[in-house]
Amino acid sequence: MLTLPPSHATPAIKPTKPEIEGESARRSLLPAFLHAYWLRPENAFWMTLRSLALGNAPRGVPSIDVCCGDGVFSFIDAGGRFHPDFDVFRAVTALEHVTRSHADMFDAETENYAPPIDARPPATISIGTDLKPNLLRKAAALGFYDRLIRHDGNTPLPLPDGVFRRTYCNSAYWMTQVDGFLRELRRVTRPDGVVILHVKLADMRRYTLDRFERVLGGEFLRIIGRGRLDCWSSLASRQTWERRFNDAGLSIERCDVLATRTHAHLWDVGLRPIAPLLVRMTSALTPETRAAIKRDWVALFLDLLDPITRPDFDAFDKADEPAELQYVLRPRG
Repeated sequence: MLTLPPSHATPAIKPTKPEIEGESARRSLLPAFLHAYWLRPENAFWMTLRSLALGNAPRGVPSIDVCCGDGVFSFIDAGGRFHPDFDVFRAVTALEHVTRSHADMFDAETENYAPPIDARPPATISIGTDLKPNLLRKAAALGFYDRLIRHDGNTPLPLPDGVFRRTYCNSAYWMTQVDGFLRELRRVTRPDGVVILHVKLADMRRYTLDRFERVLGGEFLRIIGRGRLDCWSSLASRQTWERRFNDAGLSIERCDVLATRTHAHLWDVGLRPIAPLLVRMTSALTPETRAAIKRDWVALFLDLLDPITRPDFDAFDKADEPAELQYVLRPRG
């Protein structure tokens, strides 16, 4: 794990000693995420990187997973494993709407949603929050959260002060009211607890094909991007993120590189544009044919992604900013 010192905005804080994740962790996580997200392999390797980074962060209870979505990421990260037949694409609907308006294909209500589970995590998460009821219903089906709350992260959390030993969120950069959001995370965290955030940096905008618009054209970039950058209201430089943390009463304990610019370039040209078509195609297959294709697909992408699913993988010679960082923060005062 590559560990960064805080930026020049907070020179008094020193970096912690890097911890190297074992190969066994990576080789367990990548296939687990690939089986769940096989039609979006670029998401599978990014989630693996996030989970590897979390291996360097404290666990603890009570805990809260803010913006937990359908809970699949946190379930796998915590040690849970689904049956290989399961994937998140079995429970999507309204694909025509998804293609036309860039809607969230996973924000769909499905009957009898019951993911087959091979192994449960050793511990549950105390509370999960999300804005979308359909995602919360899917999270509830995992039996992994003690309590689920529908909540807009741009508003105060309906929870008392100083509850959690571990507060986690990987969606802070989605918030339009990010300063208030960070203050709320600090408020609900115990004085001896930690806030763990995964944040994308503003340099992500440089690690896309957008700079080639003159050659590629706007329609190409619209198809590739599907509006994702427009949703990231609070992308910022590392210095700005660290100023936000300080203003919210949070001190930096450690900062780890989660994903490099090379990861971002690969993610930018993944299977995002054709994912709705892939879902339609695989949904039309017989269960036997779908399972056989998925088995070969996952095996292929394991070979392709294994060399790059490392937090320090960077194909460029000249140093540049990472794409995403993990911060472990402590409430101050």
